[in-house]
Amino acid sequence: MIAHHRRVALISATCALLLSAAASAQTVTIGQATPPTSLDPHFHNHAQNNANSAHVFEALFGRSARMQLEPGLALSARPLDATTWEVKLRPDVLFHDGTPFTADDVAFSLQRSANVPNSPGSFNTFTRQVASVQVVDPLTLRIVTKATAPLLLDDLSNIYIVSRRHGEGAATDDYNSGKAMIGTGPYRFASWRPGGEVAYTRNERHWGPRQAWERAVFRIIPNNAARVAALLAGDVDMIADIPTTDVERLKADQRFTVFTVASNRLVFLAFDRTDDALTTGHIRAADGGRPARNPLGDVRVRRALSMAIDRRAIVERINQGEAVLAPQFLPEGFFGHLAGIQPQPHDPEAARRLLAEAGYPGGFRLTLSTSNDRIINSGRMVQAIAQMWSRIGVQTEVELMPHAVFTPRRTRLELPVFLSSWGNSTGEALYTLVPQLGTRSRETGLGSANRIRYSNPDLDRLLIAAGRELDREKRLGLIEQATRIALAEEIMPPLLFQVNNWGARRGIHYEARVDQYTLVMGASRR
Repeated sequence: MIAHHRRVALISATCALLLSAAASAQTVTIGQATPPTSLDPHFHNHAQNNANSAHVFEALFGRSARMQLEPGLALSARPLDATTWEVKLRPDVLFHDGTPFTADDVAFSLQRSANVPNSPGSFNTFTRQVASVQVVDPLTLRIVTKATAPLLLDDLSNIYIVSRRHGEGAATDDYNSGKAMIGTGPYRFASWRPGGEVAYTRNERHWGPRQAWERAVFRIIPNNAARVAALLAGDVDMIADIPTTDVERLKADQRFTVFTVASNRLVFLAFDRTDDALTTGHIRAADGGRPARNPLGDVRVRRALSMAIDRRAIVERINQGEAVLAPQFLPEGFFGHLAGIQPQPHDPEAARRLLAEAGYPGGFRLTLSTSNDRIINSGRMVQAIAQMWSRIGVQTEVELMPHAVFTPRRTRLELPVFLSSWGNSTGEALYTLVPQLGTRSRETGLGSANRIRYSNPDLDRLLIAAGRELDREKRLGLIEQATRIALAEEIMPPLLFQVNNWGARRGIHYEARVDQYTLVMGASRR
């Protein structure tokens, strides 16, 4: 009898282990550095948020891993005249609650995305050209633009479609709680523990290919060493943002595979040149007092700070070569990249002369801010830059903080000198120039991510004209003029383009993405 009970217990334990293994095989757990700031797909135009939203929600048009536009909830779009586009929607698409997806949901989403209260990064930059949306029938809509809008389809690829039924009257908190997290995407929302993890379950009624994983968990592990350790220990199946110091180590380990692609994510510096920036206390005279005027208001000072930076050392030593020098705002191969532009030369002697010419032979003081869990090696980079600036007489302190703290402080214009990054989600230079350096305005849709109070009417005119120019060569000419103005201003000096690295245990393949998005849809069993 005792032996019988032991056999039953052994069989039960074995079954439990098999069931646990089966469940584990259906779940993929991914470690990443940066948490989303919100689950509302229209609250904050931010790469981490957008990547999370892509599991639950879909846009009219999607982007391949190499940034090619492809059909999403829309099957086609065609211009009817200079300012009217007709969009045909995919039939038989259901929201997660079983209700049909229709043109009315698109009309609602386009209106909502531009008007979410307290947005730290508005999606208005993508809808700024839309004058009206007309629902023709459940699967047809017409979008009327304020002027010719050759990039409308690219813009629409950045607007996730939500259900009017669940989104009308819903606030951002309703998405964060999960109440309004009803999309058409390949995964359904399961849970979110802010700062901890986000979980999804497979949408069995999705219109597209069946997903490889029944359950997906994104675990937030900001510390680089801890994230790598979690992969080595088998606590996670895959990690994003491999520290550059561990890339070769993981490549050499037969238990893992590293997936790499050069990105269009620009790492840059930003300078607020206005005297309003002096109220932050982050810009001070050499003696520590408040200066009579902002030294960053002089382009010679900004150029001196840029020339003091040894960009090659930052790429080769701090990033172990896992980055590419950035002489301009887009890498080679993207629309708006200009041939012949070289990186700012490293010339500290010339930088000192410029400071003296500008009236600062004794320098001044700065605080350089950045987040410590978003940009690869951000802490080491700002420390190096601070030393380079101090060598030319600009005594520099460094301020590091979590991205969840950095973002609202930057939005409140409390950080007049900062290191940040920008992923270009359309592959067009306008998507960097318009939100980052256009004069901030809801009416024009420019400057939605402008956190340095920059305003240049000449640049604005070029950006607006380029956004309306149908002829690609003429548009490229306008973009070239705008790019040269922005570079000459030294208001947003480019440093480097990141190289994106993911690591996964053997048996998992990941389609590395230029936009740095980590998507469960790109992870498959091999």
